[in-house]
Amino acid sequence: MATSVAVTRTDTRSFASWFSDFLKKELAPYPGRGFMVARMVIAATITMVLIMTFRVPGGATGPLYAFMISREDLGSTAKSAFKVIVAFLLCGLFVPFGAVMFASMPLTHFLWEMVSIFLIFFLIRTLGDYSVASGVGFIGTSAIALWYLPGPAEMNVEQSLWQVAAPAIGAAAAFCVEAVFHAFRKQDQIQIGLEARLQTLEALLEDYAQGRRISAQTERSLTRYAMVGVGSLRTFLARSSHSPDYQERMTALVSVIGRAIDFAAAMLHAHPQVLPEDRPVAARIARHIADIRQCLSTGCKPSELNLPSASGGVVLLRELGQMIALVPYIFEGSISLDQFRAFAHAPREKTPIFVRDAFTNPEHVKFALSGCLAGMLCYVLYVVLAWPGLATSVTTCVLTALSNIGSSRQKQVLRLVGAVIGGFVFGMGAQVFILPYIDSITGFTVLFAAVSAVAAWVSTSSQRLSYCGLQIALAFYLIHVNDFTVQMSLSIGRDRAIGVLLGIGMMWLVFERLHLRTAVSQMVQTFTKNLRLMADLTVLRVGPDDPASIASSRRLRARIYANFAGVNAQADAVPFEVGPRRAVHMAARDHIRRWQAMLRTFYLLELALLQYRAFGQLETLPEEIRASLEDFQQSCAAMLYTMASYIESQHEDAPEASRGEIGHPRLPSQVESLPGTSQEGSIASITRELTSILEGMREDMLRAPLFAVE
Repeated sequence: MATSVAVTRTDTRSFASWFSDFLKKELAPYPGRGFMVARMVIAATITMVLIMTFRVPGGATGPLYAFMISREDLGSTAKSAFKVIVAFLLCGLFVPFGAVMFASMPLTHFLWEMVSIFLIFFLIRTLGDYSVASGVGFIGTSAIALWYLPGPAEMNVEQSLWQVAAPAIGAAAAFCVEAVFHAFRKQDQIQIGLEARLQTLEALLEDYAQGRRISAQTERSLTRYAMVGVGSLRTFLARSSHSPDYQERMTALVSVIGRAIDFAAAMLHAHPQVLPEDRPVAARIARHIADIRQCLSTGCKPSELNLPSASGGVVLLRELGQMIALVPYIFEGSISLDQFRAFAHAPREKTPIFVRDAFTNPEHVKFALSGCLAGMLCYVLYVVLAWPGLATSVTTCVLTALSNIGSSRQKQVLRLVGAVIGGFVFGMGAQVFILPYIDSITGFTVLFAAVSAVAAWVSTSSQRLSYCGLQIALAFYLIHVNDFTVQMSLSIGRDRAIGVLLGIGMMWLVFERLHLRTAVSQMVQTFTKNLRLMADLTVLRVGPDDPASIASSRRLRARIYANFAGVNAQADAVPFEVGPRRAVHMAARDHIRRWQAMLRTFYLLELALLQYRAFGQLETLPEEIRASLEDFQQSCAAMLYTMASYIESQHEDAPEASRGEIGHPRLPSQVESLPGTSQEGSIASITRELTSILEGMREDMLRAPLFAVE
């Protein structure tokens, strides 16, 4: 598809500048990060001491699972640990059982290895819980490697069972550490969540009151809270043992604060600054929020908020103030809580064992066959070379396997970097410069905890870097925790590193030739899916007396948020792809990232309108205005659907004649001329901003094709 439009790049920074900013953002401290790192290091260190004390073979996987156990709350930690242990037990039974039946003859042994690796890749693709699938893959490949050894079957069975015991010890130790921390530092997760959101609101209003530019931290926090919503707080509230009266009041409080966050996010993007006459109002609301935060911790009743009469300015600010003004009445129970009942927690659907199309979608089988081929090429190579130290190559294939090759490449690069840091820098560096001067378990424990702290800090970054931290820990543990002595042989670290390189190379080769599914195509597909979901949310009918519609809106919000994260993940993977089309793929990446930022702003503004619909406040408008507003929402939804089709028509192989046109959003004059009272004025302001964003996206999409050739 040829075109004369030049490739444009929105990010003109040099690689050094971009990488420096990337590391600063990823490694910067945030609230709770140090506390989580401390718990991870303590759990890993305790596991290491137990493994060394009781001489558990293959113990490297034990402390590693201190990094992989969920720490959302004590209940989720227990569930995660239990699922991991059960999965390992099943895997531990499967490997010896299959080996006893098929491992005695070379041909059946080869076929058994092939089938096992195929099943591992199939489970990675189809299991509903990916962390469990990854664990099964790691233990499965480690145990399979043991049966390559010529030792007696009894010894191999014993070694396979020890492979299950080590991570089970790690999972149990991690849960015990979490239980101890929970007992000595009891926290009300609902109060913590509300406190964090109120603090962000207060910071926003203080910036408004001082006439300052909104800080980047406040903008990020407010956007994140609006995107995530308050579903986790409702979950904590539903699981709590508080009285029904307290739960009703807290449900109302969570709903009001969540609604305030949605309005504040809309106001942040529509009005980066407020007029001078609005600054005293912002300061008064900020002081009131500070009073509410104080009363949340002490149990007192906050004072009432009296706002001056409306006199122009930013109407969304006064809407926000009116919401916050409800909080004192919720504390004392002087308002009816019936309107908030529909917003109570809805039971979350259980995670299925397998994805819905696990046994009907041929893509899963194709993926498993490709992964099996890569793993078997590694296996054949290290068997032919009689080099068992390269067995980590098969594990590398499994741990870098994701649903598409783009993300897999990203994981391969992170695994390579982590292996170099953990294996060569920390692992072999310690062998040369530190371990010769250590003669006790105490000194080794200090070294182990220090390296684990570095790995844990990296692993608590975002998804763009966290996998590297896991690999730093894994590479170091494989060298120093698999045996019961100070490891002085440099050949172990060398073999591990070469095995990682071999696995990465085979995955790159097989998926590049047989399973081409680029990250850019996944990115575009996810973005267009989000456009359609956004259209559905725009016209979704919700009401305060319809809990089912409230639950539907939450599910839609969760899917949209997940797709936003998915687009970002795929965009991060695009630079790892090479080939003659890389330039146009990078240009498409820039386009999608720019449109995603605009779509995210549209979403945050749309949430404010959704809140009006959810609380039934649009019913107070005249019938003509409501009909015009509904017509506007329908036109926005139609435009979003058209945008999705327009982007899909620009597939690299699609002819230009197949492209359609993108219409304009229809903003009726009745909505445009709404009176400037708090509610009607804010609705008019939001609709104008939504129109402006859609027009901007439309013009940008029509300005240049998604894929452009220089």
